[in-house]
Amino acid sequence: MKKIASLLLLVFIGISCSPKIKSALSDTSYAPLNLNEPIYIIEVGADLPKNSAYVGDLKIGDSGFTTDCGYEVVINNAKSTAQKAGANFVQLLEVKKPNLGSTCYRIKAKLYRNRDAQAIADYDTKEKAKNKSRLPANADYALVHFYRPKQLAGAMIGYKIRMDNDSIIGRVRNGEKFAFKTSNFGNHTFWGITEARDSVEINVQKGEEYFVRCAITIGIAVGRPELNLTPNHIGAEEFEAMK
Repeated sequence: MKKIASLLLLVFIGISCSPKIKSALSDTSYAPLNLNEPIYIIEVGADLPKNSAYVGDLKIGDSGFTTDCGYEVVINNAKSTAQKAGANFVQLLEVKKPNLGSTCYRIKAKLYRNRDAQAIADYDTKEKAKNKSRLPANADYALVHFYRPKQLAGAMIGYKIRMDNDSIIGRVRNGEKFAFKTSNFGNHTFWGITEARDSVEINVQKGEEYFVRCAITIGIAVGRPELNLTPNHIGAEEFEAMK
């Protein structure tokens, strides 16, 4: 019976680890976009590019047992939903950051289709500028910022951050942060482990900075580490807000 109960628990966790996605399309006439076609995210309060046609509404939330729900995961889910609906713009109406009650990002959004080449090019240029590195132009190093905002979940559990094979570069307890300065450029794996392991892959480039949001999510015994690579404009704001 214990084995059966453990198996059922593992199955339940596996099923419930993904964010809850709800979409309501008002225009279903569009064919899905090609998988290599870019999907653009419009931040809360930002202007919608001209000639955008409304496709439908989207909501992504926490099922109550969601574990894999960092910003990039939620945004990628939104992009996937948009792609299937034939939409290439996701306009964020509301973004709820992880807090004491949930480790998840939760969003409300609207989906749009836009075929105006100039409007798309203009928006793409603005997006690249928004996530530009803040390091000096002549910097011969890169910075990888790790931060773990305070949360109730797993508050007593800390874990070490390792790079590649097993090199320890820091530790993230609840409410802690640190910046890792490196001139070891190229593809690297940054990871943490408790009862399970989670990691992010970063192609570290000279003069660039990166932000990795850390957390502890539901596990079987201790809790599972969660590492999410976060866009610079989001990560910088959250990192600097931590004292």
